Amino acid sequence: MLRRHLGFKKVTALMSSVIISVSVLSGCGSEAWDQYLRDLGIRNPDVYQDEEASSATEYSYVISEDVPAEPQLIYYVEDNEDMASSSETGTGMSDGAVLSEERTDREDMTEADASFMSSYKKLKDSEADARLRSAREQVGITEENLEAVKRQQEGNYAYERLTGSGKTLYAELLIIMQAMGEDVPVSTTSDEAIELVFDYVMTDHPEIFYVDGYQYTNYTLDNVITKITFTGNYLYDREEVERRQKLLNEAVNACLAGAPSSTDDYYAIKYVYDYIIENTDYDVNAIDNQNICSVFIDGRSVCNGYSKAAQYLLNKLGIPCTLVTGTVTTKNSTGVRHAWNLVLCNDAYYYMDVTWGDASYQTSAGESADSTKFPSVNYDYLNVSTQEISKNHQISDLVYMPVCNSMKDNYYVREDEYFTYAEPALIKELFERRYADGSENVTIKCASDAVYDALFQMLITDRGVFNYLHDETGVVSYTTFADTKTMIFWL
Repeated sequence: MLRRHLGFKKVTALMSSVIISVSVLSGCGSEAWDQYLRDLGIRNPDVYQDEEASSATEYSYVISEDVPAEPQLIYYVEDNEDMASSSETGTGMSDGAVLSEERTDREDMTEADASFMSSYKKLKDSEADARLRSAREQVGITEENLEAVKRQQEGNYAYERLTGSGKTLYAELLIIMQAMGEDVPVSTTSDEAIELVFDYVMTDHPEIFYVDGYQYTNYTLDNVITKITFTGNYLYDREEVERRQKLLNEAVNACLAGAPSSTDDYYAIKYVYDYIIENTDYDVNAIDNQNICSVFIDGRSVCNGYSKAAQYLLNKLGIPCTLVTGTVTTKNSTGVRHAWNLVLCNDAYYYMDVTWGDASYQTSAGESADSTKFPSVNYDYLNVSTQEISKNHQISDLVYMPVCNSMKDNYYVREDEYFTYAEPALIKELFERRYADGSENVTIKCASDAVYDALFQMLITDRGVFNYLHDETGVVSYTTFADTKTMIFWL
């Protein structure tokens, strides 16, 4: 789950006053604030001005962990006549899971950043001074390298939903963060474009575990932004990044060594789902719980760590998987910020929520006080449709997500635990299979409320479950979930 911290954006400018509006969104946890900073009225200059004659304004955008917050509006105003000075403060963002007020139904969302087209500015050597060129060249931003990086990004889910200019900015931000660059000019004069494209980069790249946000500096002349420089919010120094990367490589290689070798994507996806759940405990106090280090190094995380780790592993296995953000409705609250995955399995898209598949989430998050009511791995959220996930998950508008209609590779369908009608012979066959493979339970997933009601009547109300049990004690433990139409009988 996701958290935002309260922070202020200080403005140094040539204007008499600046008003920055901060809208606070809800989060997950017990205390802190959600915050989202957005500037209005940005215009695009035709050419860059001498920065000696412009004012500099620095901002921070920080990703951090889960908290709840009450909606609130905050204004911060600062006047300053000193054009040469700049100021910096931290602001909180939670994984870029921004919920917009409007949602488009267009299937073709390849131009998610179209509203920023006028603010993109190709940086040419002829227009750049020596310091500007040097800052870009030091991190490897050249025309040749930009084109190479853009070719490498082809096929990445979020990247493909940007315009050509947006893809260039995406490549710039990626190069800067990979090089841990600071104060590097980028090809836009819109901080909102940077915010969107930064989120898209982080959506595609879970391996950038050492960045939890960014800082940027606006250079203005007569209240017009003429240039923006970008700096990643780096959690560790280079030496620590290298140390952690070695540990990550060891953990990831150990996991991948046991991955099934099959052309059927389902087996690899299920393997990763099981592996992360079996090797990770849900813990809101876990260190680095917003990145993959929490899963692969510490074995304790929250939804952001779970979903990024799943994305990282499946991409390593050649299976397209991306991060999905939004909110969820739980037993205790609504509008809780959350992250899960979209995965391409055998040429069809499905949603997958590894966090909610972990029984430790149910107890740690207060969804249940009794862990015995859940199997250690809950498959209700492995390869599910949009209709199924939407019962308690609300997808954000950060990145367009497809409608997933296929059930072919849903876990319960693949494992013959999906019932479209109440057939005693099929129930008996399922119980026998689970006894044969030594399972701790028999799980039944019903295709509709009518099937669920019929099986509930047959197995529980009429005590028909005893016809399929090998145990003759006359006692059986079971758990039912009407919302997901699932029944679990413990063997």
